[in-house]
Amino acid sequence: MQKNSGFTLIEVLIAASILFTTVSTFMPLILIVDAEQKVLSDRRNLASILHDELQHVIWDTPGELPLKFTETLNSIQVRFEFNMEQEFIKGCVAWNNAKQREERLCLYGLQAS
Repeated sequence: MQKNSGFTLIEVLIAASILFTTVSTFMPLILIVDAEQKVLSDRRNLASILHDELQHVIWDTPGELPLKFTETLNSIQVRFEFNMEQEFIKGCVAWNNAKQREERLCLYGLQAS
């Protein structure tokens, strides 16, 4: 019977190196995708909240523009601004996203008659 213990050691080393290479390749990709998912989720949620706030401004606060206020939503500091632009009310929300970049989203609405 022959001794094959060196051969199994080489197999284990090769398998471990393949595993570590795969993990070290995919970990940064997973982190990037997770950050992008957070950015898109925040953007979608804040667009919905901006829509709701814009509806409130359109129907409940005539003549009180420009209006600015800051809120903390889901541990994010968010700045709302509402201004008149011609016959439209422009509502904007600004925040720092998960990648620490400034984002700004604006929606327009017609003033209630």
